[in-house]
Amino acid sequence: MVNIYDIYNYTIRRNILILKQAGININEKSYFMMILLSLILPIMLKYIMNLDLKSIIILMVLYLLSVLSIPSILYENKIEKLENNLPKALYVMVLSLESGRSVIDAINEVINSGIKGIDIVFLKIIALMTEKKLSFEDSVILVSNNIDSKIFRQVGRLIIENRKHGGELAEVLMTLAKTLEDLQTLKAQLLSVTANGLAVGLIIICGVIPATAGIIGGYINAISALTPNIVAVTPEQLAKCMENIQIGTGIFGLLFAIPIFGLKINRMIVTCAFCMTFGLVAFYGTLYMTKMLF
Repeated sequence: MVNIYDIYNYTIRRNILILKQAGININEKSYFMMILLSLILPIMLKYIMNLDLKSIIILMVLYLLSVLSIPSILYENKIEKLENNLPKALYVMVLSLESGRSVIDAINEVINSGIKGIDIVFLKIIALMTEKKLSFEDSVILVSNNIDSKIFRQVGRLIIENRKHGGELAEVLMTLAKTLEDLQTLKAQLLSVTANGLAVGLIIICGVIPATAGIIGGYINAISALTPNIVAVTPEQLAKCMENIQIGTGIFGLLFAIPIFGLKINRMIVTCAFCMTFGLVAFYGTLYMTKMLF
């Protein structure tokens, strides 16, 4: 049976460990305060924007899940940066191998080149060999298994197999580096084309439409004060409008994240929370400004 201690370990300590792996040091108290803030913020928005109970609960759940998802996103970003720098490291190894040096010398050359992320990983391999007296193959396997990068694991296996069976390692690494570089270029081009269209949709769905609704609501209230025949927008109607904007922008945020990040739940949750908050702020901000103008 799941108890409070298990939940605490999974939500607090596990995420703190992930943050440390991502290079961010934070203690349990600070992370718990972030979770507490994610629950308090929707309550503060209730008094600012006059949100109803349903809207508050939705925001609480989304903000809480966002805080719990951010550590894994930061760690994934670290792995992505490592993989993006991998072709550079392979080119350095190729130059070293072509000059007649060994694989170990090539790895040391990458470390000395200071290629961010890769140098630390290769340094761990050398440390296992020199301090723990492990073989090259065991060191590469141990380090690659502790990194959540399929590409790096494949590179490690490729180097090991080449050392076992022989072959022109420099040529193989050169081909691999060019392939990875081409894939990164293609991915960047596709993302650039997709992001331009999605950015326009983000501005329209989460900014222009809610802002237009806020302007119309504020204008009706201003006219109703001058013309008794026109009924002002009631607080219940405003709450319902904000609820519709909240749900619509939230769904858009979930779908918005898929073309950019794929089916990654953590990024979909954070994007949903961002788009929802953007829509609510756009609506209430223009509504408040319209009241001041008119």
